[in-house]
Amino acid sequence: MSTNIKQDIHQVLKKYWNYDSFRPLQEDIILSVLRKHDTLALLPTGGGKSVCFQVPGIVMGGTTLVISPLISLMNDQVQNLKSRGISAVAISAAMNFKEIDVALNNAALGHVQFLYLSPERIQNEVFRQKLAYLPITLIAVDEAHCISQWGYDFRPSYLKVAEIRSYFTDVPIIALTASATKHVVEDIQVQLEFKDQNVIRQSFARKNLRYVVQQEEDKITRLLKLIANIGGSGVVYVRNRKKTEELAMILKSKKISALAYHAGLKFDDRENVQEQWLQNQIQVICATNAFGMGIDKADVRFVVHMDLPESLEAYFQEAGRGGRDGKIAYSTIFYTTADQLRLIDNFRFAFPELDYIKQTYQAICNYYQVAIESGQGLSVEFDIDKICNSYNLLPVLVYNSIKFLEKENYLSFLDAGFEASKVLMLGNKEELYSFQIKFPKYEPVIKTLLRSYGGLFEDYVFINEKDLAYRVKTNATELTEQLKFLDKTGLLSYVPQSALPKLIFVQDRVNTKYLEFNPDNYKKLKQRYLERINAVIDYTKEDKVCRQVQLLMYFNEFNYSDCGHCDVCISKRPKDYEKVKAKMLEILKAQASTLEDLKEQMYSVNDETWIKAFNELVDDGRVLQHEDIFYVKSK
Repeated sequence: MSTNIKQDIHQVLKKYWNYDSFRPLQEDIILSVLRKHDTLALLPTGGGKSVCFQVPGIVMGGTTLVISPLISLMNDQVQNLKSRGISAVAISAAMNFKEIDVALNNAALGHVQFLYLSPERIQNEVFRQKLAYLPITLIAVDEAHCISQWGYDFRPSYLKVAEIRSYFTDVPIIALTASATKHVVEDIQVQLEFKDQNVIRQSFARKNLRYVVQQEEDKITRLLKLIANIGGSGVVYVRNRKKTEELAMILKSKKISALAYHAGLKFDDRENVQEQWLQNQIQVICATNAFGMGIDKADVRFVVHMDLPESLEAYFQEAGRGGRDGKIAYSTIFYTTADQLRLIDNFRFAFPELDYIKQTYQAICNYYQVAIESGQGLSVEFDIDKICNSYNLLPVLVYNSIKFLEKENYLSFLDAGFEASKVLMLGNKEELYSFQIKFPKYEPVIKTLLRSYGGLFEDYVFINEKDLAYRVKTNATELTEQLKFLDKTGLLSYVPQSALPKLIFVQDRVNTKYLEFNPDNYKKLKQRYLERINAVIDYTKEDKVCRQVQLLMYFNEFNYSDCGHCDVCISKRPKDYEKVKAKMLEILKAQASTLEDLKEQMYSVNDETWIKAFNELVDDGRVLQHEDIFYVKSK
């Protein structure tokens, strides 16, 4: 590493990201990591967390090991790095042994700068031993709040992360999250065995976000008004898949371009919806909470929650997807009293009785014919409807039973539908030539694969069957059959994309009689879930304390004054507040003025009122400044 570390990191930033400067606190975090300090980075959504481990990873050389909870998030980051000319690979619990071997061999040969892992993979002792031979120089733990039982998205597999530190005793660790309470901040450092406490945090205050909470029976009418008034690109979150489709249809009927996004869509359809929204070909994306992680769109002007979120942590992350360009954006919750009651009702379903959880476990094991004392590492496509119909179970209770079995480390649930099909060439060029002579029927698909995708001999490459079929001049069904045949012959390895999520057996099947749960753990998780729900309900009910102040207090920030822009702050304004703003705009439209000139003309208005109104006009970009002169831009 060069003696001029600051120069090195700025050169890397310019070379790979084409930025001239870092965002607030990024440089401090990167320098802390490069000095080999264990570091917890707390940055709000859109604060640029990934750069905080990617830049030092490049500077340090070797391989950076990245622990990440979502397959979709890992794949997005891997593709992003590859597009910048940086080598990266993702290994998830949904991958087969062949895929994992190829990825690890490439990493062992020093061909991988960033190796992404799902936390479930670390639980395998054999895999950890293979990991020990890799040239790891940095360990990054993304979404680090998942390691804490105090957190809103606790993943027990994260607790194994610290165990790999024994293989890399001199390697620093960086943990990153966008939402963590005081308890979670402390717990992350304990669970990851930080050598010294070291937290670098950026305030969770977002000055350009306007938080609004409205009790509203006619949510659709209010939403239509909001879109018309604010304009620009937006996300509207709803509770379930059906509601995303219904809402998108309603918006389209009102001449607003909108599409639905949820985990039930096929991979290609999700990609298409997301891309259209990112390119501003559609204005509004109607989504469940499956949407948003890892999505980087700067010009989102509004984020609306039509249903109450299950926690303020989740809400804060989702709301933070607005206004990443620093311009004004609105985060709005529309709710009814019934919504608050429904949140409490959901709590009853979220924690099935322990006997029901055992019944679900037995049903799953029987359905997939997993024998007692076998099954560890088995990955199966999970069709919840078939299991519920076969064993007369309720889907909502089965889903929440699986979440608890996941927390107790028996199963792991992965939405693998986000991963496209992929191919790796196993035969060399001579073998491919011989095969095509022997089986001329397969020559077009083999040649088209080689022409269309680079790197097929080194690693698995994502493919699109529809696109490939078009180039081969056949249909997708026939193409898929040909790829399956080529896979069977051993000429290539073909991993088709599945529309279904995957269920992984983290350990061998246990006899249900001996299935052990910690009752205290169950009770604590239930209590914390209830506390988070109550925090959301309290947030919607509280109409005396600034919305941003409420959120900051929840994340243990207590030194902030009112934002002046949320619905609570607006309700406290003098009745003639808007008239004061209108008067100032008239004055400045007629003639650009200094602050002293403006003060003279606003002599009849209370100083605190007009100054507050003036600052708001400046923040909103309606009043502009050149040196000490203020003016309104003519249209």
